[in-house]
Amino acid sequence: MSSTNLSRADVTVVGVATIIILMAIVISAVVHGPTEKPFSQVITVGPVWTTTSWICTSSSEFVVHGALIAYGDSPSILTIAITERGSQPDFLLTPLKMESFSVGGPAGGDIIIARSGTITGYLTLQTTSDAEASCIPRGG
Repeated sequence: MSSTNLSRADVTVVGVATIIILMAIVISAVVHGPTEKPFSQVITVGPVWTTTSWICTSSSEFVVHGALIAYGDSPSILTIAITERGSQPDFLLTPLKMESFSVGGPAGGDIIIARSGTITGYLTLQTTSDAEASCIPRGG
């Protein structure tokens, strides 16, 4: 069996190299860490449709998710308009069938969700924790 004798200089070189590598890892993690904030703020409203439409907005980019169900014999239609993207195609909801959607909006923009017919369900807005956000009834 052979033995390896390390001199004091060898131990110093290994120690300094280890410290440099650890510092490089820490600096790299700080510099290349996440630059975007997670969607950590969640606002849920519902059951919705005590009004004909809702307006959702945020000072940061955001996403609105909807889980809705239509009732009654007449057709129920959902209309969505997004700032900078215009009106989206209308959605015809099938009575007594749960339907869902997800749409995104730009920072400072609005998403307006309007209905005709009888619709109930929940809207959920997701955005960054430091954003000013709301999802409120619009109209009567």
